[in-house]
Amino acid sequence: ELSQNQLSQIINQEAGVNFHDFINNYRVEEFIRSAHHNKNFSLLALALDSGFNSKSSFNYIFKKQKGISPSKFLSEST
Repeated sequence: ELSQNQLSQIINQEAGVNFHDFINNYRVEEFIRSAHHNKNFSLLALALDSGFNSKSSFNYIFKKQKGISPSKFLSEST
């Protein structure tokens, strides 16, 4: 029974990030999980399935959060 503003304020206070960054963190983690389990799919297909709307936004957000590109991240984590 929270309003959008109340929920956003709680996320800002408790997680220390804004709503969009909070959601994008879950999307990045879902992409990583999916990429490790679904090696036959393209990175773009996995990104779109994880909730990203475009390749450019996915790459930008992933690099912002992890500091490296998605392909480099995955090659270093296997």
